[in-house]
Amino acid sequence: MKQKNLVNGIILAFSVVLIRFIDVQIYDMNLVVTLLILVALIYGAMRFVERFPSLDQPVSKRAAFTVNTLVIVAIFLAFFIFKL
Repeated sequence: MKQKNLVNGIILAFSVVLIRFIDVQIYDMNLVVTLLILVALIYGAMRFVERFPSLDQPVSKRAAFTVNTLVIVAIFLAFFIFKL
């Protein structure tokens, strides 16, 4: 697995949490608007990550597992703490 794949997974996860937080806590958005903003945010962030050739390096399975586990725990904590 490459570092770029890990970063893309983190982008996907935290984009959903960020947009859900804005939708619930700050401004109640229409579902279509929410989805369009989410897609634009994810696409833009992934295109930005593509510009870094240093992220093409491989990652060990242990490091990938650790990062993925921390991302999942962070998502659950964000949903429970912010009551999303």
